[in-house]
Amino acid sequence: MSMTIEQIHTERPVTNTFHNIIQTLSIKIDSAARYGLYADDARSDEMTDCAEMFGEIATQEREQIDRLLGCLRQHMLDAH
Repeated sequence: MSMTIEQIHTERPVTNTFHNIIQTLSIKIDSAARYGLYADDARSDEMTDCAEMFGEIATQEREQIDRLLGCLRQHMLDAH
């Protein structure tokens, strides 16, 4: 049986913050997976500066993913 929006808001199966972290992780993981392809395209187009930029962005995304995962882990442990 599916829950209504009112039930979800009332019962709150997860906190808003957990939901926000998970949503952000989903977006960042999808983005991070693409940056290698973008860098490859830039190298193919002989735009090595752009390839380096995509590499830097990928590194930043991975760092942010790690921070989000750390926050999620810590607070999930605190919730139990």
